[in-house]
Amino acid sequence: MKLKKSHLLLLFVICFAMLGVAQWHSLYSNRTSYLDRRITSVEFVGNINTASSDILDMIDMKKDMVLTQELLDADMKTLFQSGYFFQIDIQGENDGDGVKVRIVVKERPRVKDIDFIGADEVFPSDLREKIPLKENEIITPKKVQLSKEVILKKYRDEGFFLAYVRFELDPVDPDTNTVKVKFIIDEGEEIPVSKINIFGNNEIDTFEIQGILDLKESGIIESGVFKESAFETDKQKIVGYLKSRGYVDAEISNDGTNWEIKWENSKKKDKRVVIVNYKIVEGEQYFYNGYTTSHDMTLAPNNMPLYLNKESNPVGTPPEEWKPVYELKYLKNQFEFTDNDIGEVFDESKFQKDRGSINESYSAKGYLFAQVIPRRKIIELSEESIGRYENCQKRSSPESVKDCEEEFQRLNIPKLRKLYESNKNLHGKKFIHVDFTIRENNLAFVENIIIKGNKKTLDRVIRRELLFKPGDLFNSTLVNRSRERIFNLGYFKEVNFNMRPGSDETKMNLIIELVEQPTGTVSMGGGYGTITGFSIFTQLGENNLNGSGQQINGRIEFGPIRRFLQLSWTEPWFNDKPWSLTLSAFYSSRTLFVGATSITENNNQGIKEAASYERAGVGVSAGIGHRFLINWTHFHRYSPSFFASTRPSSLVSDQVLAEVNRGWQFRSQMTNGIAYDNRDNVFNSTQGFNLIFSVDNVGQYLGGESHFDQFSPILEYYQNWFDYTFFGLIRKNALRRWRVVQQFRTSSVFTFERAPKYRNQDKEKIPYIQVQDRLFLGGYESLRGWFFDDKYYPDEWKNGAASRILFTSELRFPIEPSLLWFVIFFDAGAMYEEVNKAIGERKESFKNYDSIVTNQRYSDPSGAYIFENFNSNGQKIPISPYELNDPDRLVLSGRNISLQNFKYSWGFGLRIQIPVLPLRIYFAQKIRYTGDSEHPFSVYPDTNAFQFVFGIGDLRF
Repeated sequence: MKLKKSHLLLLFVICFAMLGVAQWHSLYSNRTSYLDRRITSVEFVGNINTASSDILDMIDMKKDMVLTQELLDADMKTLFQSGYFFQIDIQGENDGDGVKVRIVVKERPRVKDIDFIGADEVFPSDLREKIPLKENEIITPKKVQLSKEVILKKYRDEGFFLAYVRFELDPVDPDTNTVKVKFIIDEGEEIPVSKINIFGNNEIDTFEIQGILDLKESGIIESGVFKESAFETDKQKIVGYLKSRGYVDAEISNDGTNWEIKWENSKKKDKRVVIVNYKIVEGEQYFYNGYTTSHDMTLAPNNMPLYLNKESNPVGTPPEEWKPVYELKYLKNQFEFTDNDIGEVFDESKFQKDRGSINESYSAKGYLFAQVIPRRKIIELSEESIGRYENCQKRSSPESVKDCEEEFQRLNIPKLRKLYESNKNLHGKKFIHVDFTIRENNLAFVENIIIKGNKKTLDRVIRRELLFKPGDLFNSTLVNRSRERIFNLGYFKEVNFNMRPGSDETKMNLIIELVEQPTGTVSMGGGYGTITGFSIFTQLGENNLNGSGQQINGRIEFGPIRRFLQLSWTEPWFNDKPWSLTLSAFYSSRTLFVGATSITENNNQGIKEAASYERAGVGVSAGIGHRFLINWTHFHRYSPSFFASTRPSSLVSDQVLAEVNRGWQFRSQMTNGIAYDNRDNVFNSTQGFNLIFSVDNVGQYLGGESHFDQFSPILEYYQNWFDYTFFGLIRKNALRRWRVVQQFRTSSVFTFERAPKYRNQDKEKIPYIQVQDRLFLGGYESLRGWFFDDKYYPDEWKNGAASRILFTSELRFPIEPSLLWFVIFFDAGAMYEEVNKAIGERKESFKNYDSIVTNQRYSDPSGAYIFENFNSNGQKIPISPYELNDPDRLVLSGRNISLQNFKYSWGFGLRIQIPVLPLRIYFAQKIRYTGDSEHPFSVYPDTNAFQFVFGIGDLRF
């Protein structure tokens, strides 16, 4: 058969190509041709996701080196051990006197995405964080197997012992060499605890021990799901509880402590249950016999204290001038156990706290390496044991007598004698005396700060929150505050600090381990306030832009009373200095309701109707802030804006109509302030202070139509009273999160009218303090149970006032610490006016108020009496309207800032912290101050019902 010309041509091309390829040979099969020659180049083939430069960094082989068998073997081993490749061929080609090296690899695919199919009872995000297999990383059989084990362990910890995990891969994408990973999960069923058996406890009641366990037997109230992690934790809790009851030698016996899965009904085999067994070795019960605390004064070869701090005791210091960091008296005052507790049960947890208090005191001054060495001496409360120390003179030598007499005092023998004579139940019991020996050692310095877990957030964003740097003296107070500051950023759901030894005995390394959480927000919701009304909003924001810590937010709010649009950007650390920069712009439109107007001739019993108008504004703001002295900040902001009043209703005052006729007005405001904040958690505070004092200068030298100074002090204090362990009576660590917290908050605003500096302004036509700048009191936002037009408010309050004082206290009981609290609250508030600044009709009514009241009392005595003492339903009222509206009571003065002039309420309700839509539901009752020291408050006789108060959002003045 003859070949066609086209076939011959194709055969020639193929042979030529094969000759070209044949120039490269595997170095392992042609070693003699290439070894011991100079490497002229190293190139890589087949790598898609791993850069050639990264592979070159892995190996020792480099250009101009001599190719040897050892170099070839070592690099082949290194490449395989990297785990990036499943096939590797190292080839060579002659290049003059040298050799070209080509490394041909086939990469393992990288993970494009991980999907958990069937994960209903465990959050996929929790699984994704824990497994070693990560997105955009190489997939290896070892990582897959470990990931399956981690997933199964997580399910076992949650009580799903029958869970099964299967692993699947989608086809590899040849262009990107990536693959989608699937973990197919059959969760199985949770297995309940049928029975918890406790053996070996002779003195401690079984029910008492069961009460402290996390595991519970299944029943009507308890689901009793078995979790292996809880089983292990409960073993430690049992031992800890027994030690706290004086059984210092208590332990859990491995022989007899176990759990086993059984059929609930061995015949039906329809349901599995777990039987849990704990076998306890109690040991003897011990009692407390005091502490002795001393510094280790061992001398070094130079006759200086070996373990006393070197900073206060340099070489050559006379012995009489040797000084420890802490005097013993100070350290003893930190102990929970005192000399008065001798004879009490020896609580191991108290002992550990006392030992830890010494370490904490030293850590606060940089002595992290200080050692507290406890030595225990056990004394039996018996005639023989006590008598041994009471007869020291019978000892054989003077040294023995001296030692005995010292122990007589140190071991509190006189007190033990009294106990022996007064309490026969303690005869034969063993008492523990602890000698604390303190070695102060060297100061500790921070050598390195290592940050782990921040995949998005830049290192510098975290480091700038630290109150110390490498080389600084270790200070536990600053370390703890730094941890709180990092958590308060809101970027992390876990912030853990761990310490590791440094390069020598004076240094330590600090490891910061973080777990990030989403920082972007896309939310829709609603808000409600008695004054602001109901509104819906959409908010988009990013609180950690590109991991830099910058914040950008936009908010649109719309409702029948309030419309609002705002854009803002914040750089919290400008140029990595503790100076913040904030820029924002806004548009607002709000319907304002002003005081009711009488539409009949009789002002006392007349019919009144409310009036309203709209106020629109647009403006920008630029502000800077500076953090200093750990918890302090000063801030400064300039806010120019334009406002206009429109759409007045028919019954608005002449002042409002004049404002509408003026059209757009310019407002220029400068805010300066200082703040102090040491709260432990800004999102859910349990302790600490938050203090803000700001001064607003409006108009005057800044221009515009409004002219006043405004002073605004705000103080919040959080007191953590106790948690649900009830001071340790209930031994359950989970209950420590359930903290009963009380918030005390005072918020005041004092406004003082000023005059323009550049031009004359008729304040009767254009008031220096305009209607929109006046303050109101009442509603969910400020004084719960009251409303801004309440009948027991002075008439002047209904139109707003220049100054306001608010106080609230809220006691919060957690029902679920991160979601729901039951609260009891007490509110108080008052408003005040600069009466001497009244203008127009207000000026005349204030000036002639006494004569007007006198004339009404004389002209219609019976009508005035009824008006002052009874409401329209004939019920007795607690205060005369004439007295209520007396301008003398409204003047801002020390005399009028008194309990009699405040309005009060109390009540109870729920705080529901649903993300995006926090709800506040209260029942509030008005109360009044009586002045009676025995019964300082009483209800109003004609309005004593509880008012339902509802709010969406945490709106507080």
